[in-house]
Amino acid sequence: MTHLVQMHPMVPPPFDHRGSFQAQLGHGHGHSHGQDYFTHHQGFSHYHQGHDGHQQGHQHQSHQPPSNLHEHHLSNLNATPRSFPSRSAQPTLHRITTTFHRPNAPDHSAEHSLRRKTPRGTIDNGYDGSLTHLASGPPPLKQMALPGPSRLFPGSIDPGLSGSSTSSNLQHSVPAGPWPYSVPLTPGSLASATETLSLRSGPVTPLGWGTGPSNVGQGFGAANCNLLAPPVPQFGHHTVSSLQPLLGPGYYNQPMTPGVYSPAALPQPVVYRDGVLPEFRNSFNIGSNYAQPGAVVDSAFVPPNSAIQQTLPQVYGPGQAHSLRLPFSAYQLNDGFSHYGQGHFTPHATYIGGNTQYMNTKPGGNTGGGIGEPSSPCHFKDRALHLAHKAYNDLVLYLNHLHRYEPNPKPGTGHRIAYPRPPRTLTLLSPQFSASSTRPSAAGELAQQSNQNDTVSRPLSYASGHSNLHALYLDSLNGHQKHGSHGHYYPTKIPKRQHEYNSPPGAAKTALDVLSNLCEQSGWKWVDGILLGGCLHYALERYDQALEWFRRVLSIDESHVEAISHMAATLYSMNRPDEAEHHWTQAVKKRPSYLEAVESLVNMLIYRHKSPEAVKVIDFVQRTLRVPTPGPAHDQASETGSEADTASTATVRDSSPDPFLHDTDKTDSPDTFFAVTAENSRQPGFGSSGYAIPGSENGRMISIIHAKGNILYSLKNIEGASKAFEEAVLISTGRQIKGLRSLIRLIQSVLNPGSGGMASLQNLSRKNLSAPLLLPPERAKHTAKLVFAASGGHLPGLQYVVSNSQRRSAVSTTSNALLSLAKILQDAMSNGGSGAGVSQQSPSVGDILALYYLSLSLQESPSTANNVGILLASVQLTASQQVSVPDASTATTIPGIVPGSGLALALAYYQYGLTLDPKHVHLHTNLGSLLKDIGQLDLAISMYEKAVACDGTFDIALTNLANAVKDRGRTNDAIIYYKRAVSSNPDFAEAVCGLSTALNSVCDWRGRGGVLLANGKYDRWHVGDDGMFENVANKGKGSGLMQRVVDIVAQQLKEASAWGCGVLQEQSGAQLMAYIRAARTAIADGSLDLDAELRKWSGKSWEGSRVLRLIERATRATMRRWYCDRYITGQESASGYARPRLPASLTVPIAPTVLPFHTFTCPLTAKDVRLISQRNALRISCSTLRSSWIPTTVYEPPRPPSPQLNIGYVSSDFNNHPLAHLMQSVFGFHDSTRVRAFCYATTASDKSIHRQQIEREAPVFRDVSTWSSDRLVQQIVADGIHILVNLNGYTRGARNEVFAARPAPIQMAFMGFAGTLGAEWCDYLLADTTAVPPSTLRPHRNNLSLEDVIRDEADAEAEDWVYSENLIYCRDTFFCCDHKQSGDGSDERGMTWEEEQRRRWNMRKMLFPNLPDDSIILGNFNQLYKIDPTTFRTWLRILSNVPKAVLWLLRFPELGENNLRRTAKQWAGEEVASRIIFTDVAPKQQHIARARVCDLFLDTPECNAHTTAADVLWSSTPLLTLPRYEYKMCSRMAASILKGALPKSEAGRQAAEDLIAGDDSEYENMAIKLANGLTYELVVDGYPIPRSNGTGGTAQGGYRASYYGKPVGRLAELRKLLWESKWTCALFDTRRWVRDLEDAYEQAWQRWVDGVGGDIYL
Repeated sequence: MTHLVQMHPMVPPPFDHRGSFQAQLGHGHGHSHGQDYFTHHQGFSHYHQGHDGHQQGHQHQSHQPPSNLHEHHLSNLNATPRSFPSRSAQPTLHRITTTFHRPNAPDHSAEHSLRRKTPRGTIDNGYDGSLTHLASGPPPLKQMALPGPSRLFPGSIDPGLSGSSTSSNLQHSVPAGPWPYSVPLTPGSLASATETLSLRSGPVTPLGWGTGPSNVGQGFGAANCNLLAPPVPQFGHHTVSSLQPLLGPGYYNQPMTPGVYSPAALPQPVVYRDGVLPEFRNSFNIGSNYAQPGAVVDSAFVPPNSAIQQTLPQVYGPGQAHSLRLPFSAYQLNDGFSHYGQGHFTPHATYIGGNTQYMNTKPGGNTGGGIGEPSSPCHFKDRALHLAHKAYNDLVLYLNHLHRYEPNPKPGTGHRIAYPRPPRTLTLLSPQFSASSTRPSAAGELAQQSNQNDTVSRPLSYASGHSNLHALYLDSLNGHQKHGSHGHYYPTKIPKRQHEYNSPPGAAKTALDVLSNLCEQSGWKWVDGILLGGCLHYALERYDQALEWFRRVLSIDESHVEAISHMAATLYSMNRPDEAEHHWTQAVKKRPSYLEAVESLVNMLIYRHKSPEAVKVIDFVQRTLRVPTPGPAHDQASETGSEADTASTATVRDSSPDPFLHDTDKTDSPDTFFAVTAENSRQPGFGSSGYAIPGSENGRMISIIHAKGNILYSLKNIEGASKAFEEAVLISTGRQIKGLRSLIRLIQSVLNPGSGGMASLQNLSRKNLSAPLLLPPERAKHTAKLVFAASGGHLPGLQYVVSNSQRRSAVSTTSNALLSLAKILQDAMSNGGSGAGVSQQSPSVGDILALYYLSLSLQESPSTANNVGILLASVQLTASQQVSVPDASTATTIPGIVPGSGLALALAYYQYGLTLDPKHVHLHTNLGSLLKDIGQLDLAISMYEKAVACDGTFDIALTNLANAVKDRGRTNDAIIYYKRAVSSNPDFAEAVCGLSTALNSVCDWRGRGGVLLANGKYDRWHVGDDGMFENVANKGKGSGLMQRVVDIVAQQLKEASAWGCGVLQEQSGAQLMAYIRAARTAIADGSLDLDAELRKWSGKSWEGSRVLRLIERATRATMRRWYCDRYITGQESASGYARPRLPASLTVPIAPTVLPFHTFTCPLTAKDVRLISQRNALRISCSTLRSSWIPTTVYEPPRPPSPQLNIGYVSSDFNNHPLAHLMQSVFGFHDSTRVRAFCYATTASDKSIHRQQIEREAPVFRDVSTWSSDRLVQQIVADGIHILVNLNGYTRGARNEVFAARPAPIQMAFMGFAGTLGAEWCDYLLADTTAVPPSTLRPHRNNLSLEDVIRDEADAEAEDWVYSENLIYCRDTFFCCDHKQSGDGSDERGMTWEEEQRRRWNMRKMLFPNLPDDSIILGNFNQLYKIDPTTFRTWLRILSNVPKAVLWLLRFPELGENNLRRTAKQWAGEEVASRIIFTDVAPKQQHIARARVCDLFLDTPECNAHTTAADVLWSSTPLLTLPRYEYKMCSRMAASILKGALPKSEAGRQAAEDLIAGDDSEYENMAIKLANGLTYELVVDGYPIPRSNGTGGTAQGGYRASYYGKPVGRLAELRKLLWESKWTCALFDTRRWVRDLEDAYEQAWQRWVDGVGGDIYL
C-alpha cells in the first residue's frame, strides 16, 4: 500500500482572543548560522515609505450569506495591504484564550482534505508483505486567519464615519447569524458594510497558541490572522506492498524522506501539492449555557488556507479550511478575557464585583456596584476609556461576524486583518481605578478570579449599552468640564443619525470622538487614551491616523514597547514590511520579555522567507531571559544533549556580545530593564521555566520554543529541532526532570506493572526499562496521571498558568512536542541513528512508545492514536525477544492477528482513534493497510473506501484503494481510482506510475506517448491522446504518460546519488576503516592503497552506496577468514570475527517508484535498469543490517562438505506456481553424494500436487511461512548451508532480507527473476550467453576482494553494462523445464507423426469449428501487459499481409480485449480487426495441450514469454521471437528457451535462424514469410483430396476422424523438428539440468575456498 504518513494535528490549543500577529509562513532557506540579517536595519528610518509588494493569499469559499446582503458592493472591493495586529499590552499581561465545544457537532473537518505525499515510500524486503520501517512526514503549522475584503468601506473614506450623510434610504439587516445587535444598517455607514467577508483560515506560522476561531477571539486575531497555532509533526505509517498489485508482481513499500516542519519523513518537494492540514476536534466545555444545539462551534484546529502556497511550493501541508459558523448570542461565554482585572482586554462588558450587571454611565445613574456618575475628571477619563474599550471590542466582534458571511470573495481581493489590542480593560470594583487593586498577590488569587469571571462574561447588548456611550459622549460635550477649567467645553459635531451610535461602527466613531476630546484636553499626554485611539483608527482601516496616534505615544515615551509594536503592525498593513520588521526588531531588543513582539517578529520573518533569522530572534530571547541555575551547574549533556544542556546561560546581566544586537541598537536602559525584571520577579512562578518571565507566561514560552523546533526542522537541522522540542517539554515538567532520557525512564517505571506506579520525579531509578511495554488505549490514557501524580496529574510547569484555556493550549503544545520527539526517535530507530541530539543512546521501541503514551494522555487525539498504532504494528516478536503484554483484552478475532501482539494492539489504537474521529482519513487508510498486510483484502478495501469517502481527493487513499481492487481483479475500478489520484495530485509518483502500469496491463495506450531511446531503436511507435501512433523519429522527443514515468525515474535516481554523501568524513569513518582492515586480511592483493582510495570517494556521488558495498564485501571476506582459520590453518582469531557496522548516519535509502520488475516493460536505458536494481538492493541491505537481530559478528561458516554440499533453496513459490511447475523434480533429482537439498518454503502449503511432490522428494523440507527473518537465518546457519539459492529475486513474496544478512558463504539466484539483482548479497546468477550476453557484464569481474570494490566502482557511471554479479554460464539453456515429468506427453512416446497431426487437427476443429480449413492461426498467450504499441502495430501489419491469418490472444485480463479491438480498428481497419480472436485463459494442462493448435506463436519482444514459451515448445508449436534488448534478460529468454528445445544439429541451427529475429523489421518479415508459406492439404484415409472452391473443403457438421489437414511449408517442417526432438533436447531434460547445476555448485564452492573470483563457464 502506498504509505500514508500521518500528519498528527497537534491537538489544537484554544483560540487566542487577543490575536497574536499577522504573518504567513514562508519557507526558510539556508541555515541559521549565516550572516546576521539585522545589519540592514542600522540607521533605518522609522518612517521610510516602503515597498508595496505583498502577496495575496488563496481565497476560501464560505457559506453563502443571507439574501438580504448587498452583493453589489463586492464590485467596489480592491486590494489593500494585509494587516498585523497592534498590541497595547503591558509586559505583565497574560494571554487568555477560549475554546468552544458544541456536542454532537457534525464533522466537516478540513483535515479530511489533507494532501499527504509518499513518493517512494518504504520498499519492503522483497514483496513479502512484512512490516517495514516507519515513514514519516512534516509537521504543519496551524493558525486561524480571517480574510477581510479589500476594504471595509465602499469608498476610501466612510462618509458615515466622517459625519456626512448618505443619499440612500435603504436599510438592511445584519447578516444571518444570531448577532446581538438588531439595529438597521444603512449603506452610508460602516455598519452597512454589506461587502460580506468570509471566514477562511490563513497562512501558517510556526508559533502556537490559538488554533480555532471564537466569536470573541476573532476580534483580536481577526481576519486572516495567524494565531500562534502550535505546529504539528506528521507521521508515517507501517504498511507494505503498496503498489504490488498496481505495478506488477513485486512492489516494495518505500519510506518517506524528511519534509518541512515536522520530525517526520517526506520526500522531495517536487511531488508536493497544496492541501489541507489535518484538523482535530477536541471538546473543551466553556460554560454550561453556551453550547446550544444550533451552534456549530469547533474548538478544534482549523487548518490554514494556503495563502502563501504560490510562494512556498516546498512547504508541505498548508491548505484550505472550512468556515466555522460562530453564532453570537447572549449565552454565557467563557471568554478568558475577564479572567484578569486591569490590564487584560475583554471584548465584553466589564463587570462589578463579579455581578452580571453592566456599568451604567447615565448621569445620575448607578450600578450594582455603587458606581454612578463620575466624581472627578480622572474617573470620567477612566469611564471614557472603558467604554471606548467596549466600543472597540464590539466593533471587532461585529466585523468578524460579517467576515463569516462574505459570499465567494473575488480572488485577490482578500487581505488579512488583525486588530490591535487596546491598552487596558478596567474592572470597576471601586471608584478608584488603581492598577494594584486588581493585581492578585498569588497564583491562587488569580485562579480564583479567573474562575469567577469564567461564568459571568456576557456580550453586551446594545439595547442596554448604547446609551452609556451616548450619555458619556454628551457629557464630554455639554456637562463635563476640563479639570481646572470649569465651563470650557470642546465642541464636537453630533452625529446626525441616532443609529450611528446604536451600531458597533457608530459607537466606535463616537468613542473615537470622545477620546479625541479628552486627548486634546490632556495636551496629548494621555498615553492610554492615545494608544486606544490609535487602535480604533486601525480597526477602521485609517492607517495613517493610527500611525500618527502611535507616534504621539512615542513622542511622550520613545521606549513605549507596545506603541512600537503597534506601529509595526500598522506599517505592515500599509504595505511597508521593511519598516514593520525594523520596529518589531527594536521592540524585541528593548524588551525581550515582551513576547507578543517576539511572536510578531518571528512570524513576519518566516513569512518573508527568513527562517534562520527567526531562529536567531528566539535564541536571543532565550539567552537574554535564561535564569542561571543556582549552585553548581548540572551537566545534562551526558544524558540527553538537550538544549537545556547546551544553550548559553546568559542572563540579563550577561554583557557578552550577541549576534542579534549591534552597537547602534537602542535598547532599554539597564535601570528600565531591571525594573521590568524586578516587577516580573514578584509574579508567581517567576523563573520556574528557566527564563526570567512570570510563571503565567510559561505556556507562551513553550509555544515560542516549540516554534523554534519546527523552524529548525524545516531547515533540516534535526538535532537543533530535537533540542528545542525537548526544552519545551522540560519547561512543562517544571524543570524537575533532568532530560528526556529521565522522563522516558520515569514513564516506563510508572507504567511497568512491577513498579506499582510508585516512581516519582524525586526517586526515579536509573533502571533502563526499554523493553516495549504494550498497553491498550484505556491504560495509556492514564500515563500523565501516574507520571505527574505529585501535581495531581497536571504538568508541574503550568501550575502558574491560571487561565484554563491558556493552560489547555500549553498542554496541547507539550503533547505535540512529545509527538515530535517520539517521531524523531522513531526515524532514528528506523535509520539506526541515536536520535539526532535527543538521546546519546540508540532509541528503542519502548522509548518511543513511552513518549507516545504520555502525549496521548495529555491530549487525546486520533492522530496520536494513529501514530501509536503505526509503531505497535512494527513490533515483531522475534525468537530472541519477549514482549510484555499486560492486557489481553485487545485480542481480536480477525484471522492473521495474534491476540496480544503488536498488530492486535495497533488494531486497537486504530479503532480507538476512529471513536474519537470516525472520519479520520489517515486512520481508515492505515487500518486498511494493516488489514491488507495480513491478507484481509476485502476488509482492507472497505477501509480504503471509507477513507476515500472522508476525502475523495486524498491521493494516498485513492492509490491504496486502486492497488487493492486491482488485486481483487477489478482492473477497471483500479484505473478509475488511479486517475482520481493523479487528478488530485499530478506529481504523485506512485499514482502516476500506477496509472501507467494499470493502463498498459489492459493495453489502453491512449495518451501513453513514449520515450526517445537509442535514437528510436526501442519504443519506436508512440501513441497520442487520440489513440493514433506516431514514429518517434518524426517527433524527436518523448511524450505522454510514459515519458512522465521515465522522467520520474531519472529524477529519483539523480536524488538517490546523494545518499550517504559525507559519511566517510565522520568519526564513524575511522571505525569503518578498522573493520575493513581486519576483513582485508582474508582476501587482499595489496596493489591498492585502500585508505587513499576511500578518501577519493568522500563527498562524491554514490558515496553511501559504495561504503555499504564495501561493508558487505568485508562481511563476506570475514566469514571466509573465519572458515580458513578454523578448517584450513586451525588457528582461530582470539579477537573474534566482528561484523562491520553501518555508520550511524547511513540511513535506510529510498528506492525508485519504478521497481525492478517494472523495468521489464518500461523503456529504460541499461544504466537505469541497473541502478533501479542496485537501489533496491541497497535499501534491503541497509534495512536488514539496521535490524536489531543482526549479530555483532558474522555468522559462523559451515563445515566443509562431507561429502555433499548443503544447498538451501528459499522460495515463496513451492505451490501451484509456474516455478514449481518447472522445478518440482529438481530437488529429488540431486545426486545425494554431491548435493543435499534444503527447501525453505516461505508460504503455507496450498495442498497442490506440486507442493506435495516437493515436500515428498526434497531431502529436507521446512515450512517457514510463519517464521521471522532472524529465526529463518538462524536455521540456515544451523543447517550448515554452503550455498543459498534465491528463487524469488524481486518478485512477490521474496525474503531478500535473509540473503542480506549473509547466512551462507555463497549466495546465488536463478529462475525467479529475469534480470540483475544488483546486490552484494547475490554472488552468482545462472544464465547462458543468449540470455545474458557477456557484453552486458560489468568490465571488472572478480567480485572477491575489497580492492575489487574500488576497481569496479570506476565503471559505475558507464552506460552499457547491467550485471554486477558473477555469471555461471550453462552449457545449454539455463532454463529448467520439468514438462517431461509433469506434462501431458506421456502418451506421445509411441505416437507417429501422422497421428500427432490428426490429434492436432481434431483439437483445432473443436476450438474453432467455424474457421476455414486454410486459415493460418497466429497466436500469443502471454499476459497482455507484455504487448507494447510497437509490437501490436507489427502484428497488425502481419495480419494485413497474411490475408488468411487470424491472431489468437487471451483475455488476460478481459478488459484488454475491447482496448485492443478498438486500437486495431483505428490502426488497421475493420477487416483486420475482425481477424483477432480472443479466448479465455485455460487451466495449465489444457493450456499446454491446446497450444499445439497454433501454427506460429508470435512472441512479445518487449518482454518475452518465459514459462509460456516452454509450454508452447512442449506442444511442438514453432515460436518466433525477437531479443529486442541486448541488456534485458526478460527480452532474451525466449531465444534461450527456443535454442534449448532445438536439436544440436545443423537443422537445429537453421531453425534458430528462422525463428530468432534481429530487429523489429526482420521479425515482421519473417512472420509474414512463414505464415504465407504455410498451406493445409486435406487428407482422407491417408490420401489428399482436392480443395473445393478454395474454401478448404470444410465438411458440414464439423470434422471427421478420417479427415484432417496436413500442414505444408517451412512452419510444418519446424513443427516436426520440435516434435521429434522433444524427448532428447536439453530444455526438457531435467536430469541433465540438475547435473550441470551440481557442477556449478562444486566449482563455485571450490573457488570460494581458494579465493578465486570471476565468472564460471560450464
